[in-house]
This record gives sequence, structure tokens and C-alpha cells, in this order.
Amino acid sequence: MEFRQLQYIMAVAKYRNVTKAADSLYISQSALSHYIKNAEDELGVKLFDRSTNPISLTRAGECYMESARRILIENERLTNELRDLTNHMSGKLTIGTSNDRCSYMIPKLLPAFYARYPHININVVIGGGQILSEKLRTGELDVMILPTPYQNHDPAFVYEKMYTEELLFVAKEGVVDEKDRNGRSIKTKAIEKYPLFIQTQGHINRDFIDRLFRTQRIRPVIKQEFNSNISCFRMAATGEGATIVPFMTTQLAYPGQKVELFSIGTTWDVSIIFRKDYYLGIPEQELIKIGRDIFSKELISPER
Repeated sequence: MEFRQLQYIMAVAKYRNVTKAADSLYISQSALSHYIKNAEDELGVKLFDRSTNPISLTRAGECYMESARRILIENERLTNELRDLTNHMSGKLTIGTSNDRCSYMIPKLLPAFYARYPHININVVIGGGQILSEKLRTGELDVMILPTPYQNHDPAFVYEKMYTEELLFVAKEGVVDEKDRNGRSIKTKAIEKYPLFIQTQGHINRDFIDRLFRTQRIRPVIKQEFNSNISCFRMAATGEGATIVPFMTTQLAYPGQKVELFSIGTTWDVSIIFRKDYYLGIPEQELIKIGRDIFSKELISPER
């Protein structure tokens, strides 16, 4: 058994389609099919049930996959430990994050990281929190950069806080009339008065907002859902409704119209997240330090 065999079979299990798996591996379909057949012959078991559409793992295939993931994770751990011991700082680091957070954080993080570790290649994978968490669990990601969930922390993950960020209520200038005396915040119950543009289910931002609604007994009027916080922000800027987004989004979106930002007393911690069995080496620790240094000095809420 060799690492390439493990990677090939894991790719077929992931895509449940030999053609798609072959494309992802940059080899021909016939070559991959031949490779799988040879592996099954060598092991004396069928790993895939080809009578289903899409193809599926047999029980033997499921056992194989469980072991394959552990082997590849241990190999990755050994490689990183040897990298640190020899001070030969090369290799790759795969980071998962959301589209908006990638636009905001990655251009600030990577120049400082590359200045210290020019021979470590960063691969950024974009997706929603649930999808990225599964990729982290299966070893497709090394770390994630996402807000730490309020609850339901995955016991298999470690959450290293980078900085705290405020979630803000956003509306076109002049729309909100329930302001406090200094005009910088509104009572959360006032949210019920305004139709909202918010993210779709499955996003961490939506989980936080839904929790806010439950704990404050708010009955929101949801006008429309979007996958992007920026889309929510820009729709709120039209005056057709309002939204609740992290401060980061206000720095990325330029709607052209004047908007007002209000505190509603809600924050979250943005963290680097990794598996408990992941070896957090010197470069990975440095990435966390860089993030803390950069974002602790930046605004996490509107200037008061």
C-alpha cells in the first residue's frame, strides 16, 4: 500500500464518480479505474459498489476509508514535526474560510506570513461553515478561520481566538428612528420594526442572528435571504430594509448610499480552528500570532 493509492481511493469516495475523481487528480479515467481494480485485487475485497448510482462504498470500503484518513493525517503530522525539527520551512498550508472573510482577512494575513515563510504555499478554500467543518474533519483542510460558534463546539476541534468583532445593525441613513441618545445603538426589540435582509441557513452569521432572535424574543420580518453578507449590506443601503452583519462587512461593501451603523450589543470571536489531532507547528502558530497582531490593532466596531 502506498500514499498515492490512499489518495486515489479517497478521491473516488469523495466524488462518488470515477470521472470527477480522475479530473481532480489530473489523471485519466481509465488509469484511475485500473488503479482501483488493482488495489481491490491486492486487498482481496471490493471497495466500491458499482451497481449504485452514484457509486458507493462497501462496508470494506468504509473501513478502508477510516484507516486511510488516519494514515494520511499521521503522515501529515510527521511531515510537519520533521519540518520544525530541521527548520526546513517548506510545504503547504490549506486554510478554509468564507468568501467575505477571505476578502477581508487573507490580503492582510498572507503578506506578513510570506515574509517569514516564503517557501510555504498557502491554499485557500472558500465555503460555508458546515461544509468547511466537514472538510476540516476529514483532513482536506489544515485550519479554518471563522467565528467561534456560541454553542455546539465540535469536541474534535480546537478554537484559538484571534480577535473579537461586533455585529452591527445596518440601515440607510434616516430609516431608523429608535436610536439611543448618542445615536450609536438601538434596542434589540426595535429590530422587529424593520424588514431584514439576512444570510441563508447554514452560515455562522445566520446562526448568531437566529440565537439573538431567540434569546431576545424577537419576531423578525425576513424580507429576503442571501448567501453573502455584502449582498445583505448593499440591499439594506437601498432603504428597502435593514440587515445585521459583522463589522468586517462594512469595510468590504461600498454601496454608494449613506448608511448608519448601530450597536445591538452582540459580538463574536473570530478564531483559527483546527483538529485536536492536528500538529500545530511553528508556521501555523506564527499565523495565529500574525492574525492577533494585525486585527487586535484594527477597528472591530464603528468609531465612537
